[in-house]
Amino acid sequence: MAIQTTLATRYWLKTIMMAFVCLVLGLWGVYDLVITIPRNIEYSARHKFLVESVQPAMDSPLGSIERGDALINLQERIFKSDGLDQEWFNSMELFVRAIDGGNELIQRDAIATLATDSTKYEVVEPSKFDWYMQWVFAICIPFALYYFYMYLKMKSRASLYSYENDGTLSTPEGTWSSEEIIDIDMSRWIAKTGNARSTWTAKAVVSPDTKILLDDYMFTDMHLIIGALAHRFYPEDWTPLAKRVKVESVDEGVDEILQQQEEE
Repeated sequence: MAIQTTLATRYWLKTIMMAFVCLVLGLWGVYDLVITIPRNIEYSARHKFLVESVQPAMDSPLGSIERGDALINLQERIFKSDGLDQEWFNSMELFVRAIDGGNELIQRDAIATLATDSTKYEVVEPSKFDWYMQWVFAICIPFALYYFYMYLKMKSRASLYSYENDGTLSTPEGTWSSEEIIDIDMSRWIAKTGNARSTWTAKAVVSPDTKILLDDYMFTDMHLIIGALAHRFYPEDWTPLAKRVKVESVDEGVDEILQQQEEE
């Protein structure tokens, strides 16, 4: 039965998690840059306007300079308003009627609305640091796309590794028959020293100058391909499962011979 590799769970799970985290952070950054920060800047400006202009005007007598300035500012804001925030638009119109000498009912409504809006729009004005941080989050989106791309690429690559019953090895680098594979380099496979990551790898030798990397960390069941080649070239050292052949010690062999002689 042919051996076919798949993308290792340890790799695709980590890659998908990284892509998801980067995507969430990136979208969070974009949302804050496009919606949250501009909204808080506007809310902060409204709160400042209510506290520094509308409130003093409401507390001043008719015909005062404070009322005149507040009316001019309110009318200018109403004129420039895009009408999207109807609640704020209605509040400004109410303040105009109240400051311009509206009746007692209008005055009470304006005072209540002023208190409500002052609380609603009381937010901390975003700083430059907030802008910079959200840009840092936003640029996580390209990294998310990179991780998704690597997942798809490596998943496709995993499907290209196979080892047929006749000894044919297929890899992304090409296909080689049993006769074309001349050796396998097992120097790093489950080695006890050196780079730990490389101990998951072996190399199929297809020419004196060409070695094909076989990576069991990235691809599930690659150890079966490695084991098949290693057992073919070094049957006394490696099993078909790419495990070292257990060799009994000389002392154990001598003990068994002596025990047999005593039994005879």
